[in-house]
Amino acid sequence: MLDEQVTYQLKILTTAILSVIMLRKQLTGLQWVSLILLFFGVAAVNVQANTQSPPSVVKKVVEGATQLVTRPPKTTVDQSPVVGFIAVLSACCLSGFAGVYFEKILKSTPQSIYVRNIQLGVVGMVLGLGAVYVTDGKKVAAHGFFFGYDIAVWSVIMLHAGGGIVVAVVIKYADNILKGFAAAAAIIISCVVSMYIFNFKLSTLFVIGATLVIVATYMYSRFVPKPTSPSKSEPLFVPQSSSVGKVI
Repeated sequence: MLDEQVTYQLKILTTAILSVIMLRKQLTGLQWVSLILLFFGVAAVNVQANTQSPPSVVKKVVEGATQLVTRPPKTTVDQSPVVGFIAVLSACCLSGFAGVYFEKILKSTPQSIYVRNIQLGVVGMVLGLGAVYVTDGKKVAAHGFFFGYDIAVWSVIMLHAGGGIVVAVVIKYADNILKGFAAAAAIIISCVVSMYIFNFKLSTLFVIGATLVIVATYMYSRFVPKPTSPSKSEPLFVPQSSSVGKVI
């Protein structure tokens, strides 16, 4: 699972490549270097955030006495690294293509981002309702659709809804690559907040990954392509009052 999570960060590079191909976006050499640094930085942070090393022996207090209880070994599952890597690589390409195509639609059509979000939301709502009634149709019929919805659940729903609007705004007025940088920063912020809420332990690997993300962000925003200017050797056409132009 951890290898797949790290490999899935290749979507940062696939998004950049597809942006160049589909949107004719120009990137400098140092911006490509920053994207590679971002990949390694996010991968390092993900390793730190998802690594779990539960002890095999735990303490148990029984009637005031401390006993050592050995946990049963975890069951192993047969895995295929090649199939897993191909699946993750396909997910990276599909995720990058979906994001870049959505950016192209937003920037090349006159409809507003709210209309596009409503269109996508209707499709997602229909698919989601179908999945709910296939998997939990009996529970919904017995207890109602909103059974168990409390303040925490509604808060999460509102956060996701607002986040979808923000992502659409970022894609329309910036691009998917910058969204990838924002997602990387969000991972770091989540880990830092977890230090105070869930006693998250900071490690050297996390510091290295966070540093790479910061450096990559600075490089990408600092070394932008220079705007192309018309060649000085090209003659300028100056319209005259008569029907015959003059070339200078």
